[in-house]
Amino acid sequence: MNRFHIEKLIVSGGGHHATVIDFKPGLNFILGPSNTGKSLVMDCLDYMFGFTPRKNRPSKIVDNNYGYERIALHLKTNEGIVVFERKIGDTKIAVSGTDPTVDHGQYSVGHTAKKNINSVYLQLLGITEPHSVRSAEDGSKTQELTWRSMLHLFFIRQNDVARESSALLAPGSMGHTASAAVLLYLLTGKDANGLSAVEDPKISEAKKKALIGYIREKIYELSAQREKLEETLSFSNKTSPYTSVEHAKKEIAELQAQIDAATQESQQLMSQIYEWNSKLSESKTVEHNFAILRQQYQSDIRRIGFIVDGAASITPIRQKVKCPICGEETERIQDISFIDASAAELEKIKQHLSELSDAQQSVQHQQKAIMETIRTLEKKKDAIDILITEELQPKLSAFKENLEQHLKTIRLSGELDVIRQSESQYRSELFNRETEETPEPSKYNVFEDYDYDIVHGFEEKLREILQASKIGGADTARLSMENFDIELGGYKKSVSMGGGFCGILNTITTLAMSSYLIERGRPAPGFYAVDSSLTQLSEAEHKEQSDTIKHNFIKYLIAHAHERQVIIIEQTKRMPFVPSENEVEHVHVIRFTRNKGEGRYGFLNEVYNPEDQ
Repeated sequence: MNRFHIEKLIVSGGGHHATVIDFKPGLNFILGPSNTGKSLVMDCLDYMFGFTPRKNRPSKIVDNNYGYERIALHLKTNEGIVVFERKIGDTKIAVSGTDPTVDHGQYSVGHTAKKNINSVYLQLLGITEPHSVRSAEDGSKTQELTWRSMLHLFFIRQNDVARESSALLAPGSMGHTASAAVLLYLLTGKDANGLSAVEDPKISEAKKKALIGYIREKIYELSAQREKLEETLSFSNKTSPYTSVEHAKKEIAELQAQIDAATQESQQLMSQIYEWNSKLSESKTVEHNFAILRQQYQSDIRRIGFIVDGAASITPIRQKVKCPICGEETERIQDISFIDASAAELEKIKQHLSELSDAQQSVQHQQKAIMETIRTLEKKKDAIDILITEELQPKLSAFKENLEQHLKTIRLSGELDVIRQSESQYRSELFNRETEETPEPSKYNVFEDYDYDIVHGFEEKLREILQASKIGGADTARLSMENFDIELGGYKKSVSMGGGFCGILNTITTLAMSSYLIERGRPAPGFYAVDSSLTQLSEAEHKEQSDTIKHNFIKYLIAHAHERQVIIIEQTKRMPFVPSENEVEHVHVIRFTRNKGEGRYGFLNEVYNPEDQ
């Protein structure tokens, strides 16, 4: 969780030496007599926290700045240093430093400004999104969660420390509802971001009439739809549509199986037809080759016949020729013995031709058988295809259409049921709207949103500090939700305690609450500052110093100085004892002497009381 504490306060300008107050982690005391500027330290801190002076809430540093011109505040965060600088009398605060999570620049203290210093302080607390809280008991009025709206829990000025009203509620005009709602957010994270605005009764009544008119129109529309559907369904088969659907699905499945089987058979027949056509083609090829061969045989027969016929008519020729070797002349007679051979070849070809004729006849018979087989297969396929297209497919379409009708009936029945239910709901709603009374605006009690466990946890922390301070009735201390203030021994603080006791009790109450927030890991700064919580407390003179509330309260603060930064501003003479500077115990003491010759005179350098000049 994001925490930060005060490191340094600087007031400068106007020719003065800069006034510096160094704060340290742990317990810080600013002690001194009256008129030394102790409360002015708180005014300067408050001014840097975004305080805007008003007539009823003035600022000492603004009304009498002694010539000083500006104030600087250094805060130590988990990520570095954040520096705030403000000119006295100005509404702007310049932000800078080494913390990379903080945007540098000029910020306004005006709550309506776009760049408001409030956003920087909330960011330092880890609150990065805008939040609203309830601000009134009546209606739904809200206001923005701001740094100033929670500051009273951690920073108590002198004028507020001894007030009789609850220290948990902001002083001034903020209002109990808004203040308690701010604390509720800090404790739980509950805000009013999603709160709906309460409407004007006239607007509410007009909306009611409009809604009633709308409901009536919807009833009319639904009634018309219902009557139309009822008429449509009255013509449907009285048999349960679900039964009809199942029957149709069964018939469709059976028909589809028949179609699939017939289709498969048709495909098989087609394959067979393709196969027989292939065989027919092969046979025709053989037949064609046989025809060519026949033509060849016939041509050979004619050729050899011509040769034989020609040779038979020729007389043998005698011819003298010269021997190429010896050169003698001799007589050569032409040989016609080839005629016999040709005649034998002719007979052989005629035999082949006769065999070819037999083969051709065989092929032709084969083709006829194949063609007959193909015609048979085609007839069977045609019959199957006709069965599919003219009988099975139309039946399937009819059953599918029938199925669709049954399904439509089911859908319409479902729509009718929905319409009847909607019509009934609208009629019920119409009755309720017509008979309802306009509710009176209820008052919001923010304290009802507080959980007992959360309150109980705070009470335990409160009792711890009260017991350590030895305040009577500490064991019975509780937070009364009636006035959101503490009770001791069953008595309200405001009616049983004087101003002195109110001061210490208010201090302990806010100290306990701020510590409780830190322990719960909720948004809270790492510092607590209070001015003059002991000043008005006067205890019995017979008490030993060690038994006094003042003494034990200071001892408690010292014992817990290591937990966080606490700033106590008090008159020296009102202290039960003046603690010593102790770094080990985290105790830091700043003393104003109001003596020019001893120590530090007061808060502001070169500023003295007239009687001390």
